[in-house]
Formats: sequence, C-alpha cells, structure tokens
Amino acid sequence: MAKRRDDIDKKKFIDAAEKLILEKGANDFSLADLAGAMGISKGTLYYHYPTKDDLILDIIEEHMGQLSADYVDWFERHKNDSISEERFLDVVFYKGVKLFNRARMQIYMVNECMRGNEALRQRYVELWESWEKKLLEGLKRVYPDKTDKEGLAYIIMLILDGMVMEEALGHSNPAMDERMKALLISKREAL
Repeated sequence: MAKRRDDIDKKKFIDAAEKLILEKGANDFSLADLAGAMGISKGTLYYHYPTKDDLILDIIEEHMGQLSADYVDWFERHKNDSISEERFLDVVFYKGVKLFNRARMQIYMVNECMRGNEALRQRYVELWESWEKKLLEGLKRVYPDKTDKEGLAYIIMLILDGMVMEEALGHSNPAMDERMKALLISKREAL
C-alpha cells in the first residue's frame, strides 16, 4: 500500500533521491524511479515534487544549508582561537568539495542552467552568492588586514568550483590542492 503524503518528510525524499543519483546519475533517474524506490505512488511524489528540478533544488539547498551550518559551527567552536590561513583553507576546501559528495549534483545543476533552465539558474546563483557571503565572513576574521576580501572570496569560490569538477571527474589532485592553498597564502599581499 502506498504511504500517505503526510507520513513522508522532505528528508526521506532527499535521502532516497541521493541514493538514486549516486547509482544512476542526476540525469538518468526519474521521479517514477524515486516513487518506486520509496514504495509510494507517483501521485504522492508529484504532490511533493511536481518536477525533478524541484527535488534537485531541495537537495542542493539541503547540502548548501548543511555546508553553511557546519562552516558557521566550526567558526563558532574556534571563535577564541587564532586560525591560521592554512587551517582556514583546509576547512573551506574540505567542506566545499569533499563533504556531501556534492560534485555530481553541482555539475547537474550547472548543466541544466546552461541548457536554459532559468528558475534553476536563478536559485543556483542565489545559493552560490549565499555561500560566498559566508566565506567572506570567515575571511574577514582570518585575514583582518586584507583589503580585497571580496576578491579573495571570489577566487576561492572559483577554485572550489574547479575542485568540485575535478572530484566529479575522478581526477582530484591533493598535491594541486596543497599548491592552491600555498599560492593563496604566499600571494595574499598581491590579492
């Protein structure tokens, strides 16, 4: 028997969809696949998620929200500590790339945005800018004397996007990640 829609919370949809995405890829799973995997009717699923994009957006929002919460929590736990630039970049790179295995979802979103999905593009830009603002808050603390923190935040975001792409392609390069951190630290006066 199909579950009533009131018995299903958003997290269950997201968890089940993520499993399917990891198995089949973001482009190759359908809402019908998700309904079958969850043992619910397609009507119940469509009530909660009329389109696959709505579901993908919730997944990304969940991940970005968790990323921001973890990042803010880390800063709060270390509010009385002196945080080195290297440690800050370690945390940002780890949380931005490795945590949540978000690479496939990000590539799916960018692909859909480039194909003309305006609603998805707008939401993706909002999420990107939100994460950039959180990053900027940390930079103000770690780099108090830096004059162009906004530029540095933008550069780090671009590096993160590249690292996510490399991760998704199975071509991550820890040695290059270290070189990027060293470059950001050693050249900070020029940034």
